Order: sequence, then structure tokens, then C-alpha cells
Amino acid sequence: MPDRYADAVVARRRELRELRERLGGSHRGELRGCLALSRLTAARDAERALADLRREAAEHVRCGDRAARRRLPDLVAAAVDALAADAAARWAADLAPALRRIATERELAVGPGWPRLPAASPPGPPPTDEPAPDRPLLTRLVEGVALGRLALFPLAVLPLAGLPALGGPALAPLAVVVGLAALAVATCARRAAAERERLRRRVERIVQAAAVAIEADLDRRLVEVELAASTALDAAVLRRRAEVDRELAALAPAGAGRG
Repeated sequence: MPDRYADAVVARRRELRELRERLGGSHRGELRGCLALSRLTAARDAERALADLRREAAEHVRCGDRAARRRLPDLVAAAVDALAADAAARWAADLAPALRRIATERELAVGPGWPRLPAASPPGPPPTDEPAPDRPLLTRLVEGVALGRLALFPLAVLPLAGLPALGGPALAPLAVVVGLAALAVATCARRAAAERERLRRRVERIVQAAAVAIEADLDRRLVEVELAASTALDAAVLRRRAEVDRELAALAPAGAGRG
């Protein structure tokens, strides 16, 4: 008749020896692998989200009206905070199961609610707007001359239409009005272009500062997780290894001979 008790002892001893091999320190390598993979994934997701934010902000800079452009820096700053919070939540949701799997595969008792991952810090206030560049006097004079020529352009083209440039008192006021209108339009267009360029640079500075802050905060959280998780896993491995050794020693000698 088969000795079922002895067979069970042999099978259990084999399971315990395999488990003890898994308790030899391999959890540290798996922990570092999980953390490295989580960093790559989180950094890639944050980079994609920031790129999408850049594209949306650029569209608002190009097509938005003046009121929308005025609100855009605050909207981008709020979007950055929401983006950072969402990225941190996804990082925690992906990393926690991987860490629990390391403990489960080794039958480690790490306590309920483990791992407790550190909370993310917001990117912080956006950088202040850069001051307007102080253009050289020569540049301002050249631009003034160019605008002045634009204002006089209607008077210059009157002879091309067969009309006197300065001798026609009835047409001279009209030419002056047209020239002033052209000057106003050119001035507004130049000012709007300069405003859009300043806004584009400010949005880019906000996004770049957020990218640096998100990456730095991710590195901080990873360092804290590695320290806390490695400490908890090391202690749990020692406890579990002692339990395995006691159980191996307590098994029947007959099972030891069969194993």
C-alpha cells in the first residue's frame, strides 16, 4: 500500500525547499526592476501628456482672441497640476500590484495595505512672466521710419493713378486718412504678433518647468519607495525563511529520508 503520509511529507519538503530558494535575496533584483520599469512608463506618459498640452496651448495662442490669450497661462498652469496628479495616480496604480506580486510569490506577510506609496507633490507655482526685451534705440528708429513710410504710401501712389500727390486738396485728406489707417493696422498687427510670441514663450516656460518638477518628484517617490519596500521585504523574507526552516525541521524523519 502506498504511504500517503510519507508522500505528502516529501511533497511538502520539496515545496519548502523551492520556497526557500526564492527567499535567497532575489526580491531585491525584482524590486529594482519594477521601480525602473515604473519610472520609464511614468516618464513616457508624462512626456506624451505634456506634448499634447503644448499642442493645445499653441493652437490657443494662434487662434484665440485677446481675452482667451490673457487667460491661457492660468489655464495651462491648472492643466499642468491636473496632469501631474493624474500621472502620479497612474504610477501608483501600476506599481502597487507589481510590488504585491513580489511578496505574494514568496508567501511574505507584509501587512494589510502594503505598499503605502508616497504622495506626489504638485509642480509648484508657474514661472513669472519674463520682462519685455529692451530693444536698442537704433531698432526702434528703423521701425519708426518704416511705419512712417507706410503712412505716406497713399500719397506716393496718387501720381500713379494720374492724380497730383500734393496738389489735390480734395484728395490729400483722404490719402492721409488711408495712411493713418494703414499705420494703425500695421501697428496693431505688430503688437499682436509680439504679444503672441511672448505668450508662446511663457507657455513653453510653464510646461518646461512642469516637466522638470514632475521628473524630480517622480525620482523622489521612487527613492522613498525603494527604501521602504526593500526594508519591509527584507524583514518579511527573514521571518518567512525562519518559518520555513522550522517547518522543515519539524517534518517527520521518514519524509526526510524519502526527500
